[in-house]
Amino acid sequence: MRGRITCLACALLIAAGPAAAQGVTLSPSNPKNWDAAITAGWLGGDKHAIAERYNDWYDTFALSVGAGRYWTPHLKTEIGATLTTEGTVYSQRQVSGRGGIPVFFSEEHRFSVRAVNLSAGYQFLDNQWAHPFLSAGVQLAWERDQVQQWPLSGPGLPVPVTQPGTDFDVRPFISGGSKFYVSEQGFFRTDLSAAFDSRGAAIMWWRIGGGVD
Repeated sequence: MRGRITCLACALLIAAGPAAAQGVTLSPSNPKNWDAAITAGWLGGDKHAIAERYNDWYDTFALSVGAGRYWTPHLKTEIGATLTTEGTVYSQRQVSGRGGIPVFFSEEHRFSVRAVNLSAGYQFLDNQWAHPFLSAGVQLAWERDQVQQWPLSGPGLPVPVTQPGTDFDVRPFISGGSKFYVSEQGFFRTDLSAAFDSRGAAIMWWRIGGGVD
């Protein structure tokens, strides 16, 4: 029995040798100056200013593309673009109707985002297949709000009204994630980011995807 265990251990060590050597080749031996990636995931926006606490974030699908420039093996600048589908938040508001009688409206807000992200970051570790990173920058975001209104009470109730509008904001953001190499130039990437305004985290997004150096 002891002999069989010894033979099995030797076989595992022999098999592990090529696997370890192959693992080393997953990190680029001659890193490129540029990389590009396509990612998809989730984006959420904080709308507690207009909605109740239980319904104050909208959730939506997000698609992003980005390109980065390495100035050293660790320091990198990046530009990316993100677009989303629509996420929904419900709210209510009150207006004055005929004779000053209040009219209450139920509102459905359908939010979508178009954003450009500019950042600088630091990538950790050398000659490894996994490279964690941290970055910070500014987000230029165009947030479209398409509002559908339904009157709930009051005299002379009007028909539902749709009011589209777009807000533009420039916000600081931070991001953390990792690149996982599957070849010397191909990698998977995932990150979690948050953009802030005066009230705190205004937008958060998580992404996963792939790219090449």
